[in-house]
Amino acid sequence: MASLMQSMHNPAAQANIESKLAALKDDPELAGVLAEIETGGPAAMMKYWNDPAVLEKLSSAMGGAFGALGGGSGGGEVVGAPPGDDDEEGAAAPDGDAEPTVHTAASAGDVDTLKDLLAGGAPADEADDEGRTALHFSAGYGETACVLALLDAGAALERADGNDNTPLHYAAGYGQPAVVELLLARGASAAATNRDGKTPREVAALNGADDIVAMFDKKDGGAAKEETGEEAQAAAE
Repeated sequence: MASLMQSMHNPAAQANIESKLAALKDDPELAGVLAEIETGGPAAMMKYWNDPAVLEKLSSAMGGAFGALGGGSGGGEVVGAPPGDDDEEGAAAPDGDAEPTVHTAASAGDVDTLKDLLAGGAPADEADDEGRTALHFSAGYGETACVLALLDAGAALERADGNDNTPLHYAAGYGQPAVVELLLARGASAAATNRDGKTPREVAALNGADDIVAMFDKKDGGAAKEETGEEAQAAAE
């Protein structure tokens, strides 16, 4: 996973990928898929991200540009970081001897390296070109220990990326229930909306993460019951 993320941030690799993607638009089997992803947003992205048949076709057509492809929630390798509400690139230098960053450590679940970097003065909220912090990456990948380390180091819970997605959007959209529960317990806003006006619950629903939707509904239901009880008490008084 780490090596895939590193190669994705290599300018030469990116140029190769862009060239191959342009060629795919002329492929009758894949042109429709790419068009749907471009126009359908996160729902289309996640639909195909979890479709092994489509991923196999893309992998074959892309040759070595991506390396191995695997389902986003079913194990195996993924390309770059979880898309959350948009497709993501990795966040590391291209060669294996490159110095780790908070982004790569958080994405790979390397909590020891992450803690060392943070203790050494690396900013917890350093953002990449898309406005994504290490908390976005670790939330999307479901790296709970890294999420905790970042929060304990003062990472901004509500920091939004370039599309106004918070870390909770990433955890919810990529089906990471443990991280969703943790972020909510730490006070993350379930009402935050991204650039498309979607809350984390709505992003989870678009991506078919029914267990995440149920978590939000249970939380909202409990709040509603509490409010109803307070109203009843006020009326009695």
